[in-house]
Amino acid sequence: MIYISWIIYINVLSLISGVNKMNADYFSIKGKDGAFFVYMPHHVEDPEYIIVISPGLAEHAARYNRLSSFLKNHNVQLYCIDHIGQGIYATNLGVWPVNGFEICVNNMKSLIDYAHENHKNKKIVLFGHSMGSFMSLSYIEQFASNIDACILSGTNDQQHPLVLKGGKFIAMLQELFIGRNKNSKILNSLSFGQFNKQFAPNRTEFDWLSRDEKEVDKYIQDPLCGYVPSVGLFKELFKALSTIYKDEMVIKIPKDLPIHLMSGANDPVGGNSKGPLSLLARLEKSKVSNITMQIFDDMRHECLNEIGNDVVMKHVHDTCKNLLSLTDNT
Repeated sequence: MIYISWIIYINVLSLISGVNKMNADYFSIKGKDGAFFVYMPHHVEDPEYIIVISPGLAEHAARYNRLSSFLKNHNVQLYCIDHIGQGIYATNLGVWPVNGFEICVNNMKSLIDYAHENHKNKKIVLFGHSMGSFMSLSYIEQFASNIDACILSGTNDQQHPLVLKGGKFIAMLQELFIGRNKNSKILNSLSFGQFNKQFAPNRTEFDWLSRDEKEVDKYIQDPLCGYVPSVGLFKELFKALSTIYKDEMVIKIPKDLPIHLMSGANDPVGGNSKGPLSLLARLEKSKVSNITMQIFDDMRHECLNEIGNDVVMKHVHDTCKNLLSLTDNT
């Protein structure tokens, strides 16, 4: 009941304050750390399974509409969360509070709790893309018993400790001199500026996302995408990336949890598949046994927005069914 009452409250508040009426494709959940928004453009009455999407940095939930439409036609219910500082209801794009990464992971748990309440006895797959895959890794280190399988898309393994230390040091200095809520062009350039080099000569600064120029242009023209994150967001992200790959964290992942890694062969975020392969080895070292991987030839960072995305969407659905079949006797 808390979810429904909060949705009513948000709609009433919108009317009183004079802002636009809430988009019918979204609803709000009051989580442990406050309210957040969830994108659900299609309703499936009796779904085969549930997929919960955790999107990446500098994008938003509505970009997963095409996947939702595809899965709806296969009797699958999709929910996609907008993280803090993300999406149409964000007041400050790319701005996180202290412990923002942990709050996002807690919000994911609240959404999955909601899915369990509203879809009794239905299995749930957590799908995290890019930064959302890092949050999903953190999620399965803490709350894996609440899901049945996990897909990590456009992911990576731990960066070199010196890189993370350098990033945290710059973030600390910038927070001191300009404040944590200011955009960090320096850290943005250091984090993302190198990704386009392998695709030179470049048509845009986001060529690394996809070979499909129309999809890249849609991203650039979307006011909710491509923004420069805040100093505070980078500080919290670097802190999380220094923690989630530690042996004492990875060892908490259940050994029998079905996990699938997927990446483009030319995805610079994962070092052109080196990162996902390294993460696979890390998980296997921790005795996680049900791991599979798919590297898509020629694709870049956003496989779901690539040339041939229909093949990728089918792969996601087929993979979900295969992963869930491993849990049939558990």
